[in-house]
Amino acid sequence: MNRRKFISKSAKQIALLNIAGVAASSTLTASTALNMDSKKILRTPDELIYRSLGRTGIRVPVVNMGVMNANNPGLVRGAWESGIRLFDTAWVYQNGNNEKMVGQVLRELNIRREDVIVATKILLPDPAPSRGRERKKMFLDRFSESLSRLQMDYVDILYYHDIQSIKQLNDRFIRGAISELKEQKKVRFSGFSTHTDWPPLVTDAARTRFYDVILLSFNYGMYNDRRIFDAMKLAHEAGIGLVAMKTQCQQDWYLKNLPIEQTRYYEGALMNTALLKWALRCEYITTAVPGFTNFSQLHEDIGVAYDLTYTNEEEEFLNNRLVKQAIASVCRHCGSCVATCSQKADIPSLMRSHMYTFSYGNPLAARQTLSQIHPGRGLEACRDCSVCTGKCRLMVPIADRIREMRDVWG
Repeated sequence: MNRRKFISKSAKQIALLNIAGVAASSTLTASTALNMDSKKILRTPDELIYRSLGRTGIRVPVVNMGVMNANNPGLVRGAWESGIRLFDTAWVYQNGNNEKMVGQVLRELNIRREDVIVATKILLPDPAPSRGRERKKMFLDRFSESLSRLQMDYVDILYYHDIQSIKQLNDRFIRGAISELKEQKKVRFSGFSTHTDWPPLVTDAARTRFYDVILLSFNYGMYNDRRIFDAMKLAHEAGIGLVAMKTQCQQDWYLKNLPIEQTRYYEGALMNTALLKWALRCEYITTAVPGFTNFSQLHEDIGVAYDLTYTNEEEEFLNNRLVKQAIASVCRHCGSCVATCSQKADIPSLMRSHMYTFSYGNPLAARQTLSQIHPGRGLEACRDCSVCTGKCRLMVPIADRIREMRDVWG
């Protein structure tokens, strides 16, 4: 079996194990994991680099925790003990259990509420209710559920989740709901999150200045896209705090078709620390919320928060031509591929589901993403295709990804 087939087969086996509920999470306690190896003991949290989150005035470490893929309470405790102060969750993550876990752990740690920053997100179905008042009610009801799960009186940041259009961004009923929650002191600061090709959204948010914080995908694959940096600059100048997600480009196809001398870049922590530092060295980004799922990844990520200087190896990695080519093939959810598909399948959502299935090992998130796709535009649109016509301007191997998704999801 060649290396490419081995990696592909391994990824499928892991995905199937996760879907079946076989894969187990770590059972180490936070204190044990943080002291397993004296070489891994970190400096004190007081030494972490802090930045201000735009006009909110919130000061946070440059590395925090995206909790979406984590299901181990000990890991959340370990994150707090290592100096992380912002925890990012959502109404939709793990069918609400993610919010419950975050709230429970923070209570058990007996943390003063003002000492921790909690962000959650509200996702509306697609399509959302056509009547504005119904959308507003659904948004408020879901937020009420979030507060109940978190067992908190308020959240620090509330994101309107997965924004894909300027119309959606400026929905006056949702903005009205957010304004009411802020007046009731149930929400301190408003924000939105986006996975799509986001420069127009961020530019418009800078114009309206309604949102205080934006959670956006930002990674090294975007290094040569001037639109992205121009939009972030406008938001930064408008006082909007920018939080980066998807910073480490976690995709399985980087490892495929690489000459053997290049595979060393993907061994150990080198790739992850280099990519995380690259995102955080951007002057417009306040912090990142990587979705680490074990203590080893926690150590790697929080270690970056002490010093953003590149090592010689990290500089070599980032400057390598083949690395740039590989990472440039990250799906940006721009949607341009849809026009090339004979069935008009929602390829961006399918690629995102593939990421959750194979790279994140989070079948629940993959299933939820698949369920949000309009009927007839999901995997069912691909079942009768003998030849995939979908084409990506960034060279994402669409046909291969869909084939792998069909192997797992049918």
